[in-house]
Amino acid sequence: MFKGDYSFFDYKYNIIGYNGQDYGRFAQYLYLAISAVLLIILLSCLRKLPKEKVLSIIRVTSIFLLIFYIGKTTWETIYDIKYSGSFNTGLLPLDSCSIIMLAGILSSFTKGKIKTYSDAWLATGSIVGGISTMLYLNAFKYYPFLSFGAFYSMIWHFLMTFLGLLLIVTKYVPINYQTVIKGFVFHLIASLIVIPIDYIFDFDFMMYKYLGSIPIFEDVATKLIQKGLGILNPILMLFLYFLAFNIVFLIPIGVNKLFKEEKNEKIIRRI
Repeated sequence: MFKGDYSFFDYKYNIIGYNGQDYGRFAQYLYLAISAVLLIILLSCLRKLPKEKVLSIIRVTSIFLLIFYIGKTTWETIYDIKYSGSFNTGLLPLDSCSIIMLAGILSSFTKGKIKTYSDAWLATGSIVGGISTMLYLNAFKYYPFLSFGAFYSMIWHFLMTFLGLLLIVTKYVPINYQTVIKGFVFHLIASLIVIPIDYIFDFDFMMYKYLGSIPIFEDVATKLIQKGLGILNPILMLFLYFLAFNIVFLIPIGVNKLFKEEKNEKIIRRI
């Protein structure tokens, strides 16, 4: 774990001597271990929570994340303007992990289909984004474990994972394949806003243009661009999202089906 002369709220350029030493090393494994233990304890304690209480948790978490995002963006923007004289467009809430703010607020304060589809994304996309980023926390490339920059990312993606899993273990959302489809439709609608922005302004929000940081597929995206077929990259990325949504949610579907079969067997035996 990096030990240097810096304070918790120091900006990345002020942390002298740090060059990603905590990325993929003990600090990251410690974070994963602590997160796993906390998730097991919290989900075990809250698994029988009534839907009204789950909704309260969604509301509190969503509002917290919105305030957290505004605070962190303000903090980082002050330094960006100081060092580069401009706003960092990468801070815009257009990446996959920012969707939780929209889905959480819609889930908290709407009803009907909008809430249903928002809940479905929280139970699928939120888990996909949370777990995948926790495993490869890019914040450690720029900030050491004991810093606000890393702390923000660790908390954010832990809450994404926790909130999604909470909706599953409490059966706040239906444990069936329709939840996967509805969650992906919500993600697709958000994507239709982001994809044009990526191609007009040469960004890579939601990784639709360059598939940045995705092993193997990033190289495939680069080759497609070189061949003039870069327009296919969003289709490839959507396929990867859909695949991830399926993999994440098919586990609880399988477990739920297994429990139902065991329950039916017990009823038959009693008869």
